[in-house]
Amino acid sequence: MINGGEKMKELLLKRLKKAKNKKGFTLIEIIVVLVILGILAAIAVPAVMGYIDDAKESKYVAEAHSIYIVIQTEEARAKATAADDITYESIEKEAIKKTSLEDVTIAPTPTNVTPKEEKATSYKVTWTSDDDKKIEATVKKNKDVKIDEVN
Repeated sequence: MINGGEKMKELLLKRLKKAKNKKGFTLIEIIVVLVILGILAAIAVPAVMGYIDDAKESKYVAEAHSIYIVIQTEEARAKATAADDITYESIEKEAIKKTSLEDVTIAPTPTNVTPKEEKATSYKVTWTSDDDKKIEATVKKNKDVKIDEVN
């Protein structure tokens, strides 16, 4: 009986050694990990895309504020110097120089005012952003910016 017990013990030790030598993952474990990663990606990707869109919107609002600061500065200069040569077209050129944006256009509301009068209540502003998007926004005197369109 001792012989049989020793053989049994040896057999169990061999099996334990074999089990210890097995390294790696089973196919099921790999599939489970891939499924979990897929679920996490499905949840995370839309959230990240939303953050990217919000960041772009914030950038466009900041660009509109920059243009509005140029408008305010030039309107104040026109009023202080009583200069008739300052027009919204000349302000557009100033905005392009000072903001590094392209194709800036400014349309005041009401449309029949001059910068010297400072009577515009809002401005329809369009420009090309550095990401080559054509942006159209409405900027009000209270600095409220509404991005109307992005192409």
